[in-house]
Amino acid sequence: MDEDNSLNEARNSFDLLILFLIVGNEGGRNARRRRHWEEFMSAHQTATTTVNDRRPDAHSVGADKSGVLADLKPDVFFRYFEEISRIPRGSYNEKQVSDYIAKFARDRGLECYQDDIHNILVKKPGTSGYENASPLIFHGHTDIVCESDEGVEHDFAKQGIKLRIDGDFIHGTGTTLGADNTVGVALALSVLDSTDIPHPPLEVVLTVQEEVGKGGAQHFDASRLTGRRLIDFNWHDPKSLFAGCAGDISARFRIPVEWQKAPVGLTAMRLFVKGLSSGHSEFDIHLERANAIVLLARVVGALLDELPVRLASVRGGVNRYVIPGDAEALLLVHQADVDRASEIVRNVAADIKKEFFVSDPKLEVGLEPSDGLVERILSDVTANSVVQAITLTPNGVQSMSLTIANLVESSNTIALLSTSDEEVEILSTIPSAISSRRYAILKRIERLAELMGRGTKVTTFADCPEWPYNKDSKLLAVASRAFEDTFKARPHVEVSHSSLELGLFNKKIPGIDMISIGPEAFDVHTTRERLNHTTVEPIWRLLKEILRNLRD
Repeated sequence: MDEDNSLNEARNSFDLLILFLIVGNEGGRNARRRRHWEEFMSAHQTATTTVNDRRPDAHSVGADKSGVLADLKPDVFFRYFEEISRIPRGSYNEKQVSDYIAKFARDRGLECYQDDIHNILVKKPGTSGYENASPLIFHGHTDIVCESDEGVEHDFAKQGIKLRIDGDFIHGTGTTLGADNTVGVALALSVLDSTDIPHPPLEVVLTVQEEVGKGGAQHFDASRLTGRRLIDFNWHDPKSLFAGCAGDISARFRIPVEWQKAPVGLTAMRLFVKGLSSGHSEFDIHLERANAIVLLARVVGALLDELPVRLASVRGGVNRYVIPGDAEALLLVHQADVDRASEIVRNVAADIKKEFFVSDPKLEVGLEPSDGLVERILSDVTANSVVQAITLTPNGVQSMSLTIANLVESSNTIALLSTSDEEVEILSTIPSAISSRRYAILKRIERLAELMGRGTKVTTFADCPEWPYNKDSKLLAVASRAFEDTFKARPHVEVSHSSLELGLFNKKIPGIDMISIGPEAFDVHTTRERLNHTTVEPIWRLLKEILRNLRD
């Protein structure tokens, strides 16, 4: 059903919103833009509702018009957003959502292909007058980052997301929302479901495992695609068109573990770092937020410098694309040293809080008794190696672009820390707009492993190329004109430090022409993630205008 009549009735309020979106500085993620948004949203009435997590019935695809998002426009988008949100779909657990999309396609007589890891491709012919136009690829990904607040019990393998509305924002309830990239799936299904939106032949690719190394795009057989132009829906700034991104690679720093039997008579203590702002390791890296794993190593190092503390295990982080917001270590301390250990932790914590009082005002560092039975500890050599590796591995912004103002060119995030029977692993993700700088940062990490010796090694995975900005892009020109026609203003054209699957499509399909669009989302990959639902309708209008202009 076309939404144009109801949208026209709300034109005045949406025009005000668009005017707000268009003014401001360049850069979709800068602090001023965020502050303006929060001031704008605080003027609106807050209404909070919740919805129980329910899995969609196999026979109700597209049929449920009740729910927490039922009154939002465009209704077709929010119906699919809510239905998809009910489906568990963490990385490697995408079969159910893939089957949902496959049934959606079959019910509408659309061509559908699922591969062995549940990537899905749906094809729809062009509408009348567009039958012979060049095919257009839509792209999004089906998996989400799964993180919950401390004290919130949520089984992401079996439960969907409990949605709630707070003013103009949609949130999860104590969990990540998954707007990245439920938005993309819902936009694609909304167009596939339409009967009155003019469009060229569509090839909709929805990939899996994007959040854990872009495994779906790596695996997808691009020879099944005939299109040479693509619109991606993994962008989070409605006042801009996204036209280029970095590539990235992940590195596992592996330190072999030497275990020793835990001495008797020592007190088990839990050292924790928590309450950090966290955020997307590529979108938010320039905000200078603290890294919980780096801070943990700093505190452990201070303890090891002064006391015969023994380290039993370390852990931290949730995902390779998330700045770690929490980390912890299990320690054994002589009872006579407990007070001194607590004093050291307080002193280091005081310094850290001063350093990050702007970016991480809720940061907590503490030492508390642990009830767990500690039977083994890391050797002193292993414990010191862990501290050295984390301390000396590059972390944060490494270089800024010299061609695009205020754009991070390369960075590294120490994202995950874990202890197993065989090793302590420190996982880093290295995005860069220039491949040589990405590999130069990687080489620094590899050199560090060589210096440490004793079997320490670095392995890599998920090497994804960059997607260079093309100022002569025909699709970008069409989208820019559509933006001007829709909003009576010129769009910002953004190139981002984030690494998207588009780099892989650019490599697999030479000459492909691409852009990315999407509504406003903040703090993706964290439990503060929120989608500004009032920005969906403008993006929906923009998408339809772009499609209308792709007749050739």
